[in-house]
Amino acid sequence: MFKTDNSKALHDRACHSLVMGVSTGFRRKATPVPLYMERADGPYHYDVDGHQLLDYTLAWGPLILGNNHPGLNEAIIAQLGQAYTYGAQHHGEIELAELLVEILPGVDRVLFSNTGSEAVHTTLRLCRAHTGRDKVIKFEGHYHGWLNNMLVSVHSAPEELGKTSPSTGGQPASEYADVIALPWNDLAALERAFEENPDQIACVITEPINVNSGSCMPDDGYLKGLIDLCSKHGALSIFDEVITGFRVALGGAREYFKLEPDLSVFAKAMAGGFSMAAIGGRKEVFDVIIEGKAMHAGTYNGNPVCTAAAIATIKALSKPGLYDAMHRHGFAVRGVVEKAAGENGLKVATSGTGTCFSVHFGLDAPPRSWADVMNADEETYNRFRAAMLDREVQLLPEGRWYVGAAHTDKELEKVVPAIQESMKAIA
Repeated sequence: MFKTDNSKALHDRACHSLVMGVSTGFRRKATPVPLYMERADGPYHYDVDGHQLLDYTLAWGPLILGNNHPGLNEAIIAQLGQAYTYGAQHHGEIELAELLVEILPGVDRVLFSNTGSEAVHTTLRLCRAHTGRDKVIKFEGHYHGWLNNMLVSVHSAPEELGKTSPSTGGQPASEYADVIALPWNDLAALERAFEENPDQIACVITEPINVNSGSCMPDDGYLKGLIDLCSKHGALSIFDEVITGFRVALGGAREYFKLEPDLSVFAKAMAGGFSMAAIGGRKEVFDVIIEGKAMHAGTYNGNPVCTAAAIATIKALSKPGLYDAMHRHGFAVRGVVEKAAGENGLKVATSGTGTCFSVHFGLDAPPRSWADVMNADEETYNRFRAAMLDREVQLLPEGRWYVGAAHTDKELEKVVPAIQESMKAIA
């Protein structure tokens, strides 16, 4: 039985002053009792109840290097001795911008922001100002941040498929009136939307891999077809790489799929655990900001601590062979999951890559879209995740796994028997 007495006491205390007792709603029900941590090192978290947890959550994505990384620590400590922030310009923002332009295929210019949600919001404004159009196309199951204008059709119920539906209270329909939600991996549906809204679509935004909802991979030719349709109809194409950026390859999905959309949004892994986001793309798209026709602002944009973290993270990720090793680790884990499930009479499919993937109980094949993912047996996955936690392996809800640079063969030797024992326990 996994002990949570101290975490429970802290959560009870927090609920008297902190709304929900946690700082983001996603963590509220990640475990029956929200877990409180004392410290972390590499791929391990140490909680207040004395557990050493092998971590495959990477703090919901950012910890691509793990915690307490020497190179990242050194860069942050050095910067803290110089300044926290300036409210002015500095060398770090130039160095980071030049680094991003160098490693991201097809990116000529970048803008800095602080979170993925903020960066998506800026990107939509940029596209609308550039095209003079208002409407935006997104896809069912794709998450582009928590702001009202885009928090639609994320985890739609079956009866909501095929229409743009809100995801939270306090979300007036007027705020997403210009957003069209479509099924993913369906080029015909995208073509129809363009035809039904001539000269009205400013942009199409997509996760290049739908990691937020089942790690669905794009069909062969789908992303290329999406980019081509945008070009044909005068709209801008956007890859939301808040998750895939610096995770599936150093150059993100642009490198992984050898494609160059008009714009991409980056965050999470970009600064190794510090709050940093960027928008990158073709230089002419940014003219509306340079010319003062559209606004981009933010007190903390490009602050020196986070730019130092991003530079150090990207340099660490540039080590030859690192991405091959991370993907090998993840695909090895996926293979063990599938084999152990089969040996215990459990139906499982995995989807995604090696560095970000999802485990789906009850599916015969990897899902192509949210309409498939919603048929997975989430209750069985929750039992599996609880069994893994009993064996001191920490996983995210909804089947998602993240693999980072700190996961080595040592961690593989620990997670393999945990998977095998957990599958047997829930069979």
